[in-house]
Amino acid sequence: MTATYTHTRAGLAGRLGALAVVVAGLVAGSVAMPAAAQDSEPLDYVALGDSYTSGIGATNISISPLYGDPENAQPCFQASPGYVDVLDARDDVQLTANAACAGWTAAMVPLQVQVASAADLLNPETDLVTITAGGNDVKFLDVLQACLFRPLKDCKTAVKTAEAVARTEVLPALTDAYAAIRAKAPSAKIVALGYPHLFSPAFGENPFIADEAAKVFNKGTDTLNKVIEEAAKKSPGTVYVDVTDEFAGHGFGSPDSWFVFNPANPFDGVSFHPTATGYAEGYYPAVIREAGIPALRD
Repeated sequence: MTATYTHTRAGLAGRLGALAVVVAGLVAGSVAMPAAAQDSEPLDYVALGDSYTSGIGATNISISPLYGDPENAQPCFQASPGYVDVLDARDDVQLTANAACAGWTAAMVPLQVQVASAADLLNPETDLVTITAGGNDVKFLDVLQACLFRPLKDCKTAVKTAEAVARTEVLPALTDAYAAIRAKAPSAKIVALGYPHLFSPAFGENPFIADEAAKVFNKGTDTLNKVIEEAAKKSPGTVYVDVTDEFAGHGFGSPDSWFVFNPANPFDGVSFHPTATGYAEGYYPAVIREAGIPALRD
C-alpha cells in the first residue's frame, strides 16, 4: 500500500468500466483441489494485488513488463525479494506471473486479472493465486498521516471513516475481484492475505506516534482484515490468511521491526512496508501454514 506510487486512473477507467459487465455476470463454480497438488507437479502460481504482494519494501525495485500499453503508460512498481519470490524459490511452486502493482486498489484487481489472462499466465491450469488488496481503497496512508501527526481525535475519526469504507466499498470490490480470478482460474486456490499490525506499542513510547494512536490504527487494521476474511468466506475456493500473529512483536516501536521506515521522509513510498525479512518470516510462513494446500506444507 503506498501513496507515492498512486497511478493516474483515467486510462484505467474505460477498461475497468468494460470489465464491470463481465465481473457482474460471473458465477463462481465448484473448486477442486489444485491439479498440481494431486499429481506432485509444481503449483502453477500467480500473484495479484497491491504493494504488499508486489514486494515494496524489499531492496530491488523494478517495473513490471506486463503493463506495457504505450498509450497509457502506468508504471507498475514491484520489488524483490518479497513473499512471492520466497514462494517461487520452492521446488513445488512455479511462479508464472506477479501482476501485483504498488498503489492499486481492490477495485482495480479485475484489470490485473484481465492483463494476466490475456498473456495466458492466469488460466485454467493455475493452481494458486495469492492477493493482498483493500489498503489503498481505505486510503491507508491518509489514515496513517492523521494518526502520526494530528491529535488523537483526528486519528480516531480517520480510522472510523476508513472502517466504513472497508465495510461498504472494499467488501463488494473484493468479492468481485475474487470472482474475476475464479472465472479465469476455476481450479485455483485463492489465498486472500490480510495486513499486519504496523505498530508494537507494547515496547513503550514510540517517538513517531503516541501509544493510544498506535492502538487505534492497529484496531482499524483488524477491521479491514475482518472485511477481507468476510469476502473470502463468500467466495468459493478462497481462504483468508491472517498475518498479525507472524508479525507480532515486529512492528514499529519494536527493537526488531520488520518494516521499512525512513524518518527523513516517512512517506517516500517505501516506508511502512515489510522488509525482506518481514516478507520471508511473516507473510511466507503464514501462507505455508494456513493456506490449506498440502503441496505447500513443509
